[in-house]
Order: sequence, then structure tokens, then C-alpha cells
Amino acid sequence: MDKLDVLFQIKLATPPVETQLMNSDPIEVEEAKLKLKGLAERLHREYGEFMSSEQFEWAKDDIDYFSFLLEEAVAHYKKLLTQDKEF
Repeated sequence: MDKLDVLFQIKLATPPVETQLMNSDPIEVEEAKLKLKGLAERLHREYGEFMSSEQFEWAKDDIDYFSFLLEEAVAHYKKLLTQDKEF
């Protein structure tokens, strides 16, 4: 699986977590926070060169910042593909 496929898998998993974070049930919110942390860890593990440790720490706790970093990574790798560069 190439890097862009992994990014799209992460991207597809994000909206349900975002919805769950807005739940009125505190247990659901805590589960969503754990899922967000897992997604951030996966993004950092797969693309550690793309984000600093500080960005990773912020992304684990902030769905909006996580989504921003994810979109930046997708745009970066799409650009590499259009330039026909390997990644």
C-alpha cells in the first residue's frame, strides 16, 4: 500500500471520530479521544518526517489541527505524484 492510500484510510476514519467527539455522552467522547490519539499516532508513525513532535502532540488532542495536518500531507503527496516523483 502506498503512502497516499494510507493517508486516505486515515482521512476516511476521521469524520466518525469528529462526530463522536461532539456526543453528549462523556464515555463516547473519551472513546473518540482515544481514537483521535490512535489516528494521530498512525499519521506520525507513517509520516514522521512530515510533522514535528510538537505538532504530533497538538494533533492528538485537537481534531481540527489533526485534520489540517492530514490535508497538508495529502496535498503534499498528491503534488509529488503530479510531479512524477517517488515518495
